[in-house]
Amino acid sequence: MKKISAKRIYLSLIFYLILNSSPIHALDYKAYGFIQPETSVFFNGKGRHGQKNTNLSIFGKGTFISYLQNDDAKFSINILGRYDENDSELRYLDFQKLKYEYFFNELEFKIGNDIIFWGVNETFNIVDIINQSNLAEDLAGTKKLGQTMASLSYSHDYGKFDMYLMSNFQERLFSGGNGRPRLVMEIDKNTVTYESSAKDKKLDFAIRYSTVLDDLDIGLSHFYGNNRAPELKANSSTLKFDPFYSIVSQTGLDIQSTKGSWLYKLESISAKNGSERYFSAAGGIEYTFYGIQNTQSDLGIIIEYIFDDRSNSPLNNDGVIGLRWNKNDIKSTTFLAGLLIDMHGNSTRLQSEFEQRIADDLKLFVDFSINGNINQADFGYQFKEDSKMTVKIAKYF
Repeated sequence: MKKISAKRIYLSLIFYLILNSSPIHALDYKAYGFIQPETSVFFNGKGRHGQKNTNLSIFGKGTFISYLQNDDAKFSINILGRYDENDSELRYLDFQKLKYEYFFNELEFKIGNDIIFWGVNETFNIVDIINQSNLAEDLAGTKKLGQTMASLSYSHDYGKFDMYLMSNFQERLFSGGNGRPRLVMEIDKNTVTYESSAKDKKLDFAIRYSTVLDDLDIGLSHFYGNNRAPELKANSSTLKFDPFYSIVSQTGLDIQSTKGSWLYKLESISAKNGSERYFSAAGGIEYTFYGIQNTQSDLGIIIEYIFDDRSNSPLNNDGVIGLRWNKNDIKSTTFLAGLLIDMHGNSTRLQSEFEQRIADDLKLFVDFSINGNINQADFGYQFKEDSKMTVKIAKYF
């Protein structure tokens, strides 16, 4: 008997629900998106693997939303993709969202691809585990790929319960041989292994409870399934990394307290990854100066720290000092900068993001990633020669 994939079941059910919601010709919808050419210049000449010191790419994103059944239901598509000049591994297309939602009283049902974010920190979102990190867009893992799921949410005065059943696991995107920055060795996609016998077809499960108590926002979560972060095992024969995806059971807590201009944030997890049990915590403070120097500008100061009791974790004793400036002008001018400091040694890394609207349908982005002193034993040493500037111009439609 031919097996029917979970993805086909999800898609069939989504379109069945849409087609039976209302006549297609009566759909009320909105569609929008942008296309964004980008150019990167690396300051250290050729990379240590002989890569080019410049790179061109095009990023695009499109969104379609339609409300159905007298606004009791909603259908969403959010698709993004990238074409990279030098690295074929960074050419991809992803449905971040392809979902049907139905709302009834205190319950909300969703089926399809979605993006779910957990966490309160600006930098270290250690409780955020539902979606796969999209390293094609951000080495820090803050950008995500869509995850196929069915979810049910229940909201009441005492809080909100969210339950997720997930399938069609997505493997992590890594730069290829011509990519920059990239790991010290390439990733061999042909040698991927899993702890689960079901491999990428394993059903993952998660649940979260969130509530507000006075000035506290509290979230308590649990996840069981394929670890989104693979263990990379060096293969001496191929001189490449073989990815291994273990099963992780993770319980997380996130808390944020708002006290006037102050934000206090904490995320912590206790997890079992394969046979290893570990604990991690990250948190910090943020203070915002409103109307600085009698202007409409705001300036925020961010301080965060992460601890992980695994000695091999890339971030196990690190801190961030950051600034966020919002001009609050008609051009939507903002600037964000952060200095990552490894407390074990003298390793530092500076990242900044500037953006400003230059026309009604055009926006300019300028990003810097500057490596300072990096200890040879630090995980980031492999990217030491990859300081760069990236200029992006987004055309909205």
